[in-house]
Amino acid sequence: MEDTAYPAIAYGSLLSLYHELDLATILLLEKAIVHRSLRNYFQSLAIFDALPTSATCKTAVVLEHTWTLIAQYRFREGRWIAERGLSALRSNAVGNHGHGPIILLRALLAGLDTLIDGSTRRCLESLQEIYGWLSGVPTVDFTDVQVWAVNLYYYLPTLLSTAAGSPPFRDIPSVPANSPSSGISLLRKHLQRTGRLNEALFLLETEMALLPNKDAEIEAMESVRSACIEPSTQPLTYIEGSVALKLALLYAELGDDEGYREEMFNAAAALSIPKASEFSSNLLRTDTWLARLELARAGGQGPGAEAWEGFADYAAKVGDYRIEAKALTEALESMINPESEEAEDVSPENRERLRERLDGLYSRLGSSFHRSVTRRRVSGERNQQPPHKQGVSKGVVMYGQQSALRSLQA
Repeated sequence: MEDTAYPAIAYGSLLSLYHELDLATILLLEKAIVHRSLRNYFQSLAIFDALPTSATCKTAVVLEHTWTLIAQYRFREGRWIAERGLSALRSNAVGNHGHGPIILLRALLAGLDTLIDGSTRRCLESLQEIYGWLSGVPTVDFTDVQVWAVNLYYYLPTLLSTAAGSPPFRDIPSVPANSPSSGISLLRKHLQRTGRLNEALFLLETEMALLPNKDAEIEAMESVRSACIEPSTQPLTYIEGSVALKLALLYAELGDDEGYREEMFNAAAALSIPKASEFSSNLLRTDTWLARLELARAGGQGPGAEAWEGFADYAAKVGDYRIEAKALTEALESMINPESEEAEDVSPENRERLRERLDGLYSRLGSSFHRSVTRRRVSGERNQQPPHKQGVSKGVVMYGQQSALRSLQA
């Protein structure tokens, strides 16, 4: 739209799609993204729900709304929003952005299919489609929509296999033969150099799951933080605080109390910048609580099932269902861990109560996929990934998919 203006500081990473939105809608969308970034999911979704009908099928709104629901683990609702948006795009009801957003929405739906019912066909098709679209694009030419597609290109295979390390397909962008970096790492570094820090932070989460060790993860996070240089139209304090929280969690897992405390101080200092009460941060409180639990575990002092369930109760209250699921899974695992001092005191009835609560949560969220993964974990069928790579968001090896993925290899 001709009268479109942009906020001085933008939290969104799909600014190329904002041109079809009026200023009032842009400001509301940005506010919803801020709340999502701070894990204030109820506030974020309330904004999306209150948008005028004319805005709800705009491409940027559909993508950000879907991503918010995925972040909250509300997969069935996310699929409904994405399907509605894809239908609108195909009918040319929301303007013409080329085929990129359609590919992106199809990839989101492919991932949601796997998360909801374990179906993998669309994931494999989307990997092929994204590769065909982006394989020849130079790193310097990637648009924000294409950056989102790259993120999904590296994320979708984690739903098809628990294999850690290098992805089992060709890199996007292409990587020089002598480069130790993956395509997602090279793209993230380019985005940093050109001041596109929102997009760099967006890629970092997926990239970290592919890195070989914690030293590489620390290096990647420090690299993003070092790029936070004024002046910028990016939310530098949020980016710095988010990276500090990631580092604090990592140091807690390592049992590095000094590193944990230093990064928690940095995170609190950065994330206290938004003073308005409407932007109070569940992110800071949730990750602080999680880091303390991880630090206790690294120090051999628990935590036990009761501590994890208390954390799950808090997460449920603030609508962070991803964290609730993680905490309940950890509670169940602490009951079956033979090294746990609590193991002998846990009754079968209590264990079954927690299992039913977790199953009920996944049923409400619409994820038979996560339910099956969690059942494997809490029954003792642990995968072979290191502890920091394990989680309820990782997939299980599915019959026939490794050969299909190999068709994407060079």
